Amino acid sequence: MNDKQRRFVDEYLTDLNATRAAIAAGYSEKTARSQGSRLLTNADISQAIQEQQETLSTELQITAQTKRKLLWDIATFCSQTVAGPDGEQRMRDPRSATSAIAELNKMDGAYSKTGNDIPQITFIQQFGDDCNGLKSQAFTVTDQIEE
Repeated sequence: MNDKQRRFVDEYLTDLNATRAAIAAGYSEKTARSQGSRLLTNADISQAIQEQQETLSTELQITAQTKRKLLWDIATFCSQTVAGPDGEQRMRDPRSATSAIAELNKMDGAYSKTGNDIPQITFIQQFGDDCNGLKSQAFTVTDQIEE
């Protein structure tokens, strides 16, 4: 690995943003996105990133259990209800709560497919009173797997 690539690895580990890391490492802003993507596919670079991440996890004593605890704390805090500016009750940050739960599901392997499984996701959209009486609507999305 050359110096520019080492710098890319160090910068990438800061926030896992390949484009920003490529720019910080000295690659052109015009080509930073493609360079970042290309660099991540380089075997030496991906190995260096993985090794440094493992070293950081060991040094900081970050375990899967610690990550799960932090993600659960985020999910529960962000899903608490608070009074909004209009006085209505709403969740603190539903997107962050959903993201934390999704990460927990990934860690637990909840998204792995076994040949015949077709994942289904049900979305529920809440509407206010100003939507001509329409209060909520649910629909299911099924991922079609072609064989």
